Amino acid sequence: MSRRASVTGRYAGPVSRALAAAIDVGVVLASYSLGVATAGFLSRALLDVSLEKGTGVVATLVLLAWGAVYLAASTTVTGRTVGKAVVGLKVVSRTGHPVRPRACLVRVLVLPLSTSFFAIGLLLIVLRRDHRALHDLLARTAVVYDWGDRQAEPAGTAGGVPAGARGGLTEPPR
Repeated sequence: MSRRASVTGRYAGPVSRALAAAIDVGVVLASYSLGVATAGFLSRALLDVSLEKGTGVVATLVLLAWGAVYLAASTTVTGRTVGKAVVGLKVVSRTGHPVRPRACLVRVLVLPLSTSFFAIGLLLIVLRRDHRALHDLLARTAVVYDWGDRQAEPAGTAGGVPAGARGGLTEPPR
């Protein structure tokens, strides 16, 4: 019987985080569009008012607010967003404990700092060993793989990882 190394608890890499973010952008845009369509239909049907005139700036602000609420609420409640759940990622405190609501709020509020100035704050994900972005550092969080009891098995190996390989965290979050 071969032993396999667990991937749960290891820092999430840039590709996994980018894929999760892309899925989350899709979820935010789809849910926002559905909400706007529903609100437009109800306002016309019940109040005979159209929401289509002059809504560019307002719509953008509402979309940004909806994205912030989505990120903060889902991370506070479950430690992950839909995108992170699909990819198998979870936000934890830098010590590996469940993330606290305040840290989730700080993470969302400083996310614009990570994405502004040519996304230098996001570049840290590639440059740092622990793959933490600026918003992770400021909120004292880390994004780790969390696939439950699922074991790592590299593609093309019949027996998984050699018996001497160790599982779990490769290093504690800082």
